Amino acid sequence: MNGKPLAESVVRTYVLATERQHLDDLSSEDRERVINDVIGLELLAQEAEKQGLTDSRSLAAQIELQRLQLVARAMASDYTQKNPPTEADIRAIYDENLPRLSGQQFKARHILVSTKAEADAVIEELNQGGDFVELAEARADGPTGPNGGALDWFTLDSLPPSFAAAVRQMTVGSYSREPVQTDFGYHVILLEDMRQQEPPPLESLRADLTEAAGRKRLDDYIKSLRDDATVSIEP
Repeated sequence: MNGKPLAESVVRTYVLATERQHLDDLSSEDRERVINDVIGLELLAQEAEKQGLTDSRSLAAQIELQRLQLVARAMASDYTQKNPPTEADIRAIYDENLPRLSGQQFKARHILVSTKAEADAVIEELNQGGDFVELAEARADGPTGPNGGALDWFTLDSLPPSFAAAVRQMTVGSYSREPVQTDFGYHVILLEDMRQQEPPPLESLRADLTEAAGRKRLDDYIKSLRDDATVSIEP
């Protein structure tokens, strides 16, 4: 192309990226098409150089960023393949996440209203023997109202902090004696049940744990490179 050769390896890489096939597996028509595509890319690139577009600092920065990302991904892939996570690495990730995978679960109902005064009125009715489910169906503003305020089983870390703090202080069968405020409004909570959540076995999470352990290995490798490197960041 205007006296400039283009390596066959570039064409083969282009075909793998765009066609998800090997060049040798293409039909003669498809082979001609992709070669013409690459010729078009090269001629456009040559014209960009003629017109000085490649002198743009913005374009140069984008090219350098793509080069960095491509080479870094190649290095990361090579390191990961040569240094797969060990069984100990996988077990360590599993043990680290056990508190999140296990622990207590709670079953509760709540009555969500817009103002503290409304919540105080609900609590007063409960103090006088009112039925929580009936009050939820009659008073609650939230979508759980028609279901008597029923919530699915939950862990405390899945809740707004103030809601979780209130549940943590309650015993099964009790309701909150003060309104609990969240971004959604004011809640009156009834704690119905608690249970211990058993963590899933390691084998059922092996694929995710292996991926996480691999990422940690790579992160540690990058940190070691940074520790050994001379890095100067200008103001």
